[in-house]
Amino acid sequence: MTDHVLVIGYGDTGRSAVNSMLASQPDTRLTVLDTNFLAVAEATANGATAVVGDGQDRCALDEAAADIADRVIVAVPDDLNALLITRAVRPLNHIALIVVVIREPENHAIFASDGIVTVHMQRDPDDRQT
Repeated sequence: MTDHVLVIGYGDTGRSAVNSMLASQPDTRLTVLDTNFLAVAEATANGATAVVGDGQDRCALDEAAADIADRVIVAVPDDLNALLITRAVRPLNHIALIVVVIREPENHAIFASDGIVTVHMQRDPDDRQT
């Protein structure tokens, strides 16, 4: 394994995660995967490797090197999409720590019962931005 972190979703939450890691762990290999071209351009400008694609898509996950990531942070604005992304990532990488930002507190049990993710609740549950 490398010291590689994959961030899926580069809205407010994903951007904050990347900025925090760049500040505290500058040698970490950061890759951002997002469907938005502008978000990918911004992530690249901020020092991350960035890939345009969907976190549920095997080709995009391969390009983003999900198979060698030590940690995967899923920061997308929809809990169902986040769950589907974790289900796409796990078969590619059985040992990565997957951290998922969920929006609805009642969905915590879905992620926790899966046994494959660590869930971080967003501070303001009314905030729908990522």
